[in-house]
Amino acid sequence: MSERQITTLVFDWGNTIMVDDGQFSGKMKDWPSVQAIQGAYGTLKLLSTEYLLVLASNAEDSSTLDISRALDLIDLDYFFHQIFTCNELSAKKPDPLFYQTLVEKINCPVEKIVMIGDDYIKDIVGAKLAGWKAIWFNPSGLSSNGHLPLQDMEIRNLEEIPGVLSHPFLPDVQTCIGWYMELGATHTLLSHVQNVAAIAYQIGLWLEQTGMVISPLLAHRGGLTHDLSKLQEQSEKNHAVLAAEFLESKKQLKLAEIARRHLIGDLISDETRPQTWEEKIVNYADKLSEGNTIVSIDERLEALQQRYPDFASKIKKNTPFVKALEGEIITALGTTPGKLIADLKKELFNKNSHSPKGML
Repeated sequence: MSERQITTLVFDWGNTIMVDDGQFSGKMKDWPSVQAIQGAYGTLKLLSTEYLLVLASNAEDSSTLDISRALDLIDLDYFFHQIFTCNELSAKKPDPLFYQTLVEKINCPVEKIVMIGDDYIKDIVGAKLAGWKAIWFNPSGLSSNGHLPLQDMEIRNLEEIPGVLSHPFLPDVQTCIGWYMELGATHTLLSHVQNVAAIAYQIGLWLEQTGMVISPLLAHRGGLTHDLSKLQEQSEKNHAVLAAEFLESKKQLKLAEIARRHLIGDLISDETRPQTWEEKIVNYADKLSEGNTIVSIDERLEALQQRYPDFASKIKKNTPFVKALEGEIITALGTTPGKLIADLKKELFNKNSHSPKGML
């Protein structure tokens, strides 16, 4: 059993378990050929030994028996304990009623269930609105609507699911905002961290496109939580250390390191300098975010010097290290600082893109 005591995994059907081939119409069981999503058989076989597997679909034309027969064509029917369609649930995803009725049907507490699906709105937003945990199966590396990834975890292939389930999930957006409420936050602070999170998330998507091994979702949550203790800063401990300690208490060790390494002064020391790509881009995104806008490094550092005159000399001293970090990131992206900022503004402010393919 996993650390979170999850017992039940609910899968979407089309393009999550089986390929929904647009060239065919009618019931999938009657198609001339059907195909499983890559990795489905081995993953379901492994998961079925530890979890109860349920399939829940918006399919209207196919009955549960029809879906079972389609699954049986590729030897997947055996792994599912129950199958539901919107007909049995009297609602369609993303309506929360779909998920609420499903909870009653399978007789399982919400906290023990995880939804896994490929459609961000129907499978992820719907599940989160109903209070479920959700894993977004996102093989194309799409960005979430509004650069606000609500999913608890994200995968590019089905084979990742067992590993994801064996570790603590990242805190969802609501949990992160709740921590700020607990620790004290202003509208300005919340606006800033959400901006940093969106910038880090988009840069993470672009870096992933280049072949970098990186989690855009981890970068987003790192950006969202890096200033958790901003208003609790003490003379003996800065807010980065305090935020790291808070996140460690929540068993969010990767987020703790991102928070610990986000200050300008951290860039000087090998001991505190960001090491992972997620740590680097959150540190950098923080230096591009002035309030809820995106600015250049020079503009941001000038604003910080004016806001904190006692630290102006230290900020100037550390500027070359900030520039070096920027150089590392833009080199990896194959762009320039000016173009990166322009592309970020276009993606985040000028359109609600559902694709990371806007710059490279």
